Amino acid sequence: MTAPLSPEGFANAPSLTVLNAMANASMQLGYDIVDISGFLEEVDAAAQRQLHRLQLATEAAGAVGKVSNSMLGGTDHIDTAMSGLIAALQDLTGKLQTATGSSKFVLNWVTEVEAKLASVDRAVTEAQSQNRRILSIAREVQLLAINAKIEAARAGENGRGFAVVADAIKILAQQTTDSAAGISTTATTLEREIRALQTEAQGIIGSAATGLKELTAAETALTAMETQSQSGAETLIEVKQQADAMRSAIQSFGPKFDTIIEDGRGQANLVGEARRRVNGLMKLGDTMVQRAFEIGGTTADQNLISEVQTRAQTLGEMLEQAVDAEEISMHSLFRTDYTPIEGSNPPQLMARFTPITDRYFPPVLESALDLDPRVVFCAAVDQNGYLPTHNRKFSAKQGSDPVWNAAHCRNRRVFDDRVGLGAGRSTAPFLMQIYRRDMGGGKFVMMKDVSAPIMVKGQHWGGLRLAYSF
Repeated sequence: MTAPLSPEGFANAPSLTVLNAMANASMQLGYDIVDISGFLEEVDAAAQRQLHRLQLATEAAGAVGKVSNSMLGGTDHIDTAMSGLIAALQDLTGKLQTATGSSKFVLNWVTEVEAKLASVDRAVTEAQSQNRRILSIAREVQLLAINAKIEAARAGENGRGFAVVADAIKILAQQTTDSAAGISTTATTLEREIRALQTEAQGIIGSAATGLKELTAAETALTAMETQSQSGAETLIEVKQQADAMRSAIQSFGPKFDTIIEDGRGQANLVGEARRRVNGLMKLGDTMVQRAFEIGGTTADQNLISEVQTRAQTLGEMLEQAVDAEEISMHSLFRTDYTPIEGSNPPQLMARFTPITDRYFPPVLESALDLDPRVVFCAAVDQNGYLPTHNRKFSAKQGSDPVWNAAHCRNRRVFDDRVGLGAGRSTAPFLMQIYRRDMGGGKFVMMKDVSAPIMVKGQHWGGLRLAYSF
């Protein structure tokens, strides 16, 4: 690129040199403006992403705040339930302690009764033994009385008094025998009942001992539960305090996030305003480049500009031939009711004139790729930026990957960005535009796009674009 001239150089240089320098300087200025615009676009996108993340963070903080409020409410409910549980455990523990005490008393009483029954049993056994001796003695007395009566009878009158005594002794011995027999029967019955009571008492002692053991275990378990519940209640108080502190902290996030978001919006607005101003400068830069060429300035792009103008005229003549041959009407040639191609991603469209451009345009478009090593593509667009027919290398059949399709299937697509619409709607002899081409993966390449209008029977159909790198 020609070095900029000093004011003295402009004053003394030939007019053509000055115009060429202006054209090159305008081109460089356009490059720098587009480059700055791309940078601001990335900054703006980053700012918007940050704002979005901050908004999400604010919403998340609000959601956490709601959860913390709910958690506090839940801890209140749990605290109430825990208090009720502790009270119930304490009441149950008290009742168990009472039951344990009663069981111990019963066990001790039954044990004592069993001991007393054993003592009674021994006394009854001893009484039976004594009764048996009494019965034996009474029987012996009866025998003695009988013998005495016999001897008294032998003694005659002298033994009559002794016989009376013998009869009385006999009667007394019989009564004693009868009483001893009754005592023996009663004692046997009493012994049997005492043995039954002892057996039952021993069973009661075993059951009471087992029940007492179980009651003691239950009391121990309940005491442990009460201790754990008390510990849980204390932990719950700590959780409640921590949750309350967390809620207070989260509530403080809101104003801070609001301030940050407001500051971010202010910065984003400033960046957006800078982008709008730079976009205005881009148009001004394009205009300066355009005016520099119009007043006679030339650069290394002059040959490509001439080629675009010539080829645009050729394409217009081809469309006129198609109209004259009644292959398509002027009305259909300018129709913009595009038909979507089903299943295409990114969306592809068909226009009424697409079969005509597919038939006539390829020779002109393909040969343009050989004009200069810097040329990337050559394609025609209508006034809406619709590109019906592209170079073969950008006209592959779409597959299942939309990213691959976007790079390799660029025909039948609408490119209604600044450059696409500018090329399609400009009626100037040519239009030079500078832009950044997205290569994917966050990479961009600075490009020049020179276009010329395509006229069909005096009507502006669109423009021919020739894009090439710096």
